[in-house]
Amino acid sequence: MSESTSNLAQYNFLRRIDLAASDSQAAFCCAGYIPITGDSSFETIKDDIRDRQLTSAPVVIRWDRKDGKTISKLILPVARERGLGEEPPSKKQKADSDGLGTENHAAIEDLLNDCAPALFDSDGKHVLDDSFRKALKLDSDQFSTNFNPYDVGIIGAIAQTLLPGHAKPITAKSKQRTFAECLGVVAKLVELNVYSAPSGKFKPHFNTPRGVAQFGTLVVCLPYRHHGGALVIAHGGQKTNYTWGNKDGIIQWAAFYSDCEREIYKVTAGHQITLTYNLYAHEQLGGVFRSLSTIDMDSFTLYRNLKAALASPDFLPNGGTLGFHCVHAYAHANKRVVATLPYALKGVDAVVFSVLKSLKLWVRMRAVMEDLDDGYGDHRSSNIKDAELVSTNLHGIQISDFGRNKDGILIETVKNSWPPEWRNDIHWIGKHGNQEIAVVHLAYENKTITDYHYSTAAIIVKVPDINSKQRRALTVAGLAR
Repeated sequence: MSESTSNLAQYNFLRRIDLAASDSQAAFCCAGYIPITGDSSFETIKDDIRDRQLTSAPVVIRWDRKDGKTISKLILPVARERGLGEEPPSKKQKADSDGLGTENHAAIEDLLNDCAPALFDSDGKHVLDDSFRKALKLDSDQFSTNFNPYDVGIIGAIAQTLLPGHAKPITAKSKQRTFAECLGVVAKLVELNVYSAPSGKFKPHFNTPRGVAQFGTLVVCLPYRHHGGALVIAHGGQKTNYTWGNKDGIIQWAAFYSDCEREIYKVTAGHQITLTYNLYAHEQLGGVFRSLSTIDMDSFTLYRNLKAALASPDFLPNGGTLGFHCVHAYAHANKRVVATLPYALKGVDAVVFSVLKSLKLWVRMRAVMEDLDDGYGDHRSSNIKDAELVSTNLHGIQISDFGRNKDGILIETVKNSWPPEWRNDIHWIGKHGNQEIAVVHLAYENKTITDYHYSTAAIIVKVPDINSKQRRALTVAGLAR
């Protein structure tokens, strides 16, 4: 091979790798499998959780019979597929007509009899056409299952793989983004489907999103042996083929964006049984920052104590400011992280911020600089006693070419590049937490050096005076109790 031909081949390989690594190509779908064991994953933790294989118990499906009076149950995989206490199948059993071995088909037959033909969406209408889709279904209100995609890590994997690509500008004119760090995935079970031999299939199609929040679909293939029925996902000229047939003892799954084309090849033997979920992007499920949080704020001691204090004329009657030093570490001087705060707050910091917001108070994240001298060895301003240097906003690391010499005033250097204000009116709660570099600048002594100054993160809240509408409302609520 000539050098020019070799270079061209290498370029083509690099081009394909580059294309495959792009946002639109690398992660338009993701898939995996979950081994089935007799134990719950969370009951078998022995060592490092990072080295633990998540597993599932056998899947139990219960559904309403057509008579509306009885319920049937199916356990997957069936005993002979799992080899749980069963004798090896005989040659006659292996030669069963479906080519997959003899199994207890009674429950499967009940399931097939109780399912309805599966429809598909076409121009906003539900259509029945066996030439396009041949399958059976049970709607989510007709059956129940012990399988939960959250329990086995599937939703966590989707949130890490597909959700970041869903983060879009909030408005066309806005540069602000719906950061994936602020979002969670909600998986809503839609239906159970059965694709049966010899012609169960679903031709290429696009799923119809159920609302603006839906960003994708999750399909879970339950452990019932079959041949054929491969799932093919296509997007942007790329195709991914998931061959799910004839695999014992595992649950297989695939998730993909709503704008992907989906196809299910013909099932040639047995039955492919799947669960389908719609995937929605949502502010963290149960998140404490939601206006309609699933958490009752009254369950927090901080909420009850603050509410009582605000209702009392003995607590800051003329109003004031409280400052809560953050307990956990945040890269609060990183521009990207700044944009995710306060949603990225953790633990007690998240509780503090959400409690203050629920009381309808003005609350913000700010940076606080400590141990800052004025160039003459004094750690505080000579004009303001016991003051803290508090930023007027959160921002990234500030790099300044404004320096100081041995007799220069360091405070002015910082104020020039890191807009703060001196505050001695804040009632501080807690101690300074994790430090992050806030300002980098030059210093001139015997030689030029680089000087660094650090800040910590804090939550600042304004308390209105006792005669304000907010506090009067709290006083009335307190008396009502």
